[in-house]
Amino acid sequence: MSPVRTLCAETSRSTSAIRSRARGEKKPALARELGADHAFDHTEADWAQRVREVSPAGVQVVLDAVGGEVSRAAFGLPAMAFGRMVVFGTASGKVPRFDPEQVYVRGVSVTGSGPRVFIQPEYGFRLLRTAFELAAAGTIKPVLGPVFPPAEAAEAHRAFEERVTTGKVILVP
Repeated sequence: MSPVRTLCAETSRSTSAIRSRARGEKKPALARELGADHAFDHTEADWAQRVREVSPAGVQVVLDAVGGEVSRAAFGLPAMAFGRMVVFGTASGKVPRFDPEQVYVRGVSVTGSGPRVFIQPEYGFRLLRTAFELAAAGTIKPVLGPVFPPAEAAEAHRAFEERVTTGKVILVP
């Protein structure tokens, strides 16, 4: 699970329901543990249909870190006229593509989040400060993954790149 989805699952406990996409068996379980009402493995063929079953009117926000086919399927999930899709990564290696006509017809908002923190550093600092404040208050806790010694750096990188871990992969110097 990406840090963004982890943070959303944790902070949503006191607000509204969250549906989470994650890959494999461990990540959906972690999403539920962190507060997601429902968790779906986006490598399963019917994941988008299953989201529609629990959110027939659509979802408010899709946070997409995957790109490619997953983005294409996820684009149909935001509620018409009110939904948003925020793209912040391309873990699949493929940049998401959206048909401008469909964005218009469905009345959804599609945006990226990455470059703003570089163009407006104060925005990035504000996000970082908020994250530290939430952590200090105990509202969020970092999800730590496996710890690797220096001799296993290649294995740490492999685990990270293959996305088989939950939490942050830690390489101890």
